[in-house]
Amino acid sequence: MPADQLSLIQRTNVVLGVAATAGAGLLWGGRGMLAAGVGAALTVANFWAIQRLGARAVAKVASGESVPRALALVAALIGKMTLLFALVWLFIRRVGLPVLPFTLGLSVFLLSILITGLFLGGAGSKLPPTAERESTIAPADQG
Repeated sequence: MPADQLSLIQRTNVVLGVAATAGAGLLWGGRGMLAAGVGAALTVANFWAIQRLGARAVAKVASGESVPRALALVAALIGKMTLLFALVWLFIRRVGLPVLPFTLGLSVFLLSILITGLFLGGAGSKLPPTAERESTIAPADQG
C-alpha cells in the first residue's frame, strides 16, 4: 500500500480517536473519556508499529535479503501483538477502565480503514480496468 494511503489511514485514526474520546466523555463522563482516549492511543500506536515493521519486512524480502532476516521483523510483529494484548488486559483488569468506552477507542482503527477504503475507492488497486486487462491477456490455445 502506498505511503500516502497509509498516512491517510493514520490521520483518520487520530481524528476518529479524538471524536471517540469526546463522544465517550459526553456519554460516560471523565472515566469513559479516559478509557476511550487510552483505547484510541493504543490503536494509533498499534497502526504506527504495524506500518513501520511491515514496511521493513516487505522491503527486506523485496531486496532479496534472506528470509531469516525478514523473519526477525515478523517476530517483532508477533511481539507487538503480544504487547498489545498485555496492555489491553492491564488497562481493563488492573487499571479498571470501563470496557465499553475502551473498546470504542480501540475500534477507531477498524473504522478508519473502512472510511478510508470507501473514500479512496479503487485508487489503491494495481489491476487496470477490465477492458484493458482483457486486451492484454493472450488468447487461449485455439487449436
